[in-house]
Amino acid sequence: MKVILLENIPKLGKKYDLKEVADGYATNFLIPKKLAVVATSAKIKEVENFKKKEEFKKEREKTIIEQLIQQLKNVKLKFIVRADKNGKIFGSVTKEDIIKKLKEQEGIELEQRQLILEEHIKKLGEYLIKIKFGPKLEIELKISVLTQN
Repeated sequence: MKVILLENIPKLGKKYDLKEVADGYATNFLIPKKLAVVATSAKIKEVENFKKKEEFKKEREKTIIEQLIQQLKNVKLKFIVRADKNGKIFGSVTKEDIIKKLKEQEGIELEQRQLILEEHIKKLGEYLIKIKFGPKLEIELKISVLTQN
């Protein structure tokens, strides 16, 4: 019996795959547990249309992220803070501060989980902070922490 999977099923297939399975397996397990539906021509067309929409959506998101990466390549954020004579700043520069400054300065909104910052910045200097948009899409953001003269 041909079925369309509604969930990822280990050793069988991924969501929306068209699979040939034993009749008993389909009628006694997959269909009652809503893991699959019988593959009619209407359902197959519906799934194909859905896959096309999903693919288009992923391509559009990837294009937007690539444009954002291009925009971030030339961005350099400057934080003016108070510091002692050894370069240790009073307070720290956090993920929240970086996100807020990026939104104010460039109009770019990021989520905290996208910034890779091991610990708050507590000294004056130049820093490179990684921003992850996906498994293979990331960029380093330049940050300068300076003191008022």
